[in-house]
Amino acid sequence: MPRFTTEITVRFNHVDPAGIVYYPRYYEMINQTSEIWFEEAIGYPYPQMIADGWTVPLAHMESSFKNPSYLNDRLTFALGVRQLGRSRIDLDFITSCQGEVRFMTRQSIIWIDHKKFKSARIPDDIRHKMEAYLLADGEAADF
Repeated sequence: MPRFTTEITVRFNHVDPAGIVYYPRYYEMINQTSEIWFEEAIGYPYPQMIADGWTVPLAHMESSFKNPSYLNDRLTFALGVRQLGRSRIDLDFITSCQGEVRFMTRQSIIWIDHKKFKSARIPDDIRHKMEAYLLADGEAADF
């Protein structure tokens, strides 16, 4: 299945004094990628999600740093869905620049009823749109 992709340019606020991306900034970019995915691919932007009483907090994350990224690099973030549970969404990200892998991460987010702050079943219409990004066996990032 296809991955959702978006590009983010490395800006001055992303780099450390050595001129490479400071690792916590990757996590901000991953969060931005997932927010863009919900808005553009799923058709459910965060403001609407929150207004409807839902949220998707992070439950787990693991990462592998492969190569440094530098100021003004144009990074491609490729998001795929590893697995969908009742409320759990396992995402797989590969970050690259001109074909070179820079950073990979796996994260699990949980569909939450914001008022009760309890996990809830992912609505069928949202689940159906997410299924378009399910990765086939062997397509997940190899750490």
